[in-house]
Amino acid sequence: MTVMLERPAQILGRTEPRLWTRPLVTGPPGPCGCGCALTPATSLGFEAIEFAAEVLGVQLLPWQRWWLIHALELRPEGGYRFRTLLTLIARQNGKTTLLKIVALWAMYMGRAELVLGAAQSLDIARESWAGAVALARGNDELAAEVENVRRANGEICLTLTNGARYRITAATDEAGRGLSVDLLVLDELRAQRDTGAWAALSKTTSARPNGLIVGISNAGSDQSVVLNTLRSAALAETEPTLGLFEWSAPDGCELDDVDGWAAANPALGRTLSAASVRTSLATDPAEVFRTEVLCQHVDALDSALDAAGWKAGADPAGSLAAVRARVAAVVDVAPDGAHVTLGGAALLDDGRVRVEIFGAWSSTEDARRELAELLARIGPAAVGWLPAGPAAALAPELRALGAVEIKGQQVHEACQGLADLVQARRILHPADPLLDAHVAGAQRLHTGDGWRFARRGAGHVDAVYAVAGAVHLARTVPEPVVIPRSRIF
Repeated sequence: MTVMLERPAQILGRTEPRLWTRPLVTGPPGPCGCGCALTPATSLGFEAIEFAAEVLGVQLLPWQRWWLIHALELRPEGGYRFRTLLTLIARQNGKTTLLKIVALWAMYMGRAELVLGAAQSLDIARESWAGAVALARGNDELAAEVENVRRANGEICLTLTNGARYRITAATDEAGRGLSVDLLVLDELRAQRDTGAWAALSKTTSARPNGLIVGISNAGSDQSVVLNTLRSAALAETEPTLGLFEWSAPDGCELDDVDGWAAANPALGRTLSAASVRTSLATDPAEVFRTEVLCQHVDALDSALDAAGWKAGADPAGSLAAVRARVAAVVDVAPDGAHVTLGGAALLDDGRVRVEIFGAWSSTEDARRELAELLARIGPAAVGWLPAGPAAALAPELRALGAVEIKGQQVHEACQGLADLVQARRILHPADPLLDAHVAGAQRLHTGDGWRFARRGAGHVDAVYAVAGAVHLARTVPEPVVIPRSRIF
């Protein structure tokens, strides 16, 4: 007898977010399909949906159509209802596609003269920008209106014949200054662990009569200060121009709760399979699954370094003066080139290791100009760098200095070695704010049976890499031989 196994019912993600700001418009249900009263007269989202379908030829997911209609609601007197939009959604649900469409719609339909995309890493901002450029160039009608695509001299910009521009930047304290932006897209808001970049970027839309900030991210941790502040304000509903659209699982739900999966992943059963979610459930640490797949706030992400161990090692009064002959120094660079750190470490007589930050720069050009002189003043026993990482930008200068290459398996050894020493309370540090911030943001990137610090999807971690490399060198470089005076002839 053949036994027919019943196929499990398909799990479909929910189009409507679990938490969201309701429309100002009331009345009979409009063509949206969700029961709200929004119509083409009260939301530009319908125009954006038509642009995506008729011009771009993109088939939007139900949640993307829903978002466009509600996010682009208009005030009765005209202009966007919202000036700031916070969208929270789990990973791999199509947010990059949505951002590309919003940017191109705003440019081609005359809704924005300047679109600025920003993320903690320039690579993340470039992903949406490059996708938008590809869509524009791949469409004969849109390609005819492309005046220039520039990727030189630090400027990345798409310019149309109508004068509209789409630029990108890394989210730094100086980002966007001097610009007047109509549409600001802030990706991966969870990675902003201080308010510096937000303060600089958010002001770029202030002078625009219809300026719009679109912040989008999956859930963060206690360190995600910008995301957490905006979310709290939106939930309080004290500011009518701040909107929240959050696809997330209910707080406290079980990891295997399929209703929670559907609430956080509106693309589930469409472009995201339940099988991939089950794989993540089986392989991710619980806190990673909650923030990445369930879009739930966690106290800390997959932290690479033990927070209690790091705090216990704070020693502001200490120094490396007594062990200068043992000091190792390592240079590392952030992927976007917007931060460079020279970290140092030395073995102490009691077996512990002290680490410090010797120098930090906001660009590779600044570091290139000052690095050799700083190292000459420090006089370390060894200098190192990670040639397979972003520090390769300084390769000629570092090779000229005779820097030791930390590569391959040694990178994993350096990262895991630092973590082990921190947990064992064998690392001392001066409680340097820069290093503390990079330590708090350091997450694990698992590769094979080991891991190293993750450089993507998080804030800068070059200070942690520099210190980890310095500790590795300090532990492996032979200690100088001291010749007794009686043996000197």
